[in-house]
Amino acid sequence: MNASLSIKDLPWLFKITMGVIMKFTFSVAISLYGGSAFIEYYELSHYSHMVQGFVMLMFAVFGMLCIGIIYQAVQLWKGKTLAEIITEVRATFGAIFK
Repeated sequence: MNASLSIKDLPWLFKITMGVIMKFTFSVAISLYGGSAFIEYYELSHYSHMVQGFVMLMFAVFGMLCIGIIYQAVQLWKGKTLAEIITEVRATFGAIFK
């Protein structure tokens, strides 16, 4: 009744592939470099650490959103014209920011 669970009991819980590692790496890079560049450019360094962290979080979220859309567009590219891809990407952005 008090049996503890271990990671070995749940092999389906964590599936870390090279793709997941690369997405995480890109997210961290976009968050750190993009967020710090934004903070420096707009001179937001006088705000608190929480505000600066929020800026970096927004860069991570929307950076990963853009990377995901670009990735999907490249995957959809197979067998389609450039105009069809642009239409699908535009429809995706429209659905997200509706």
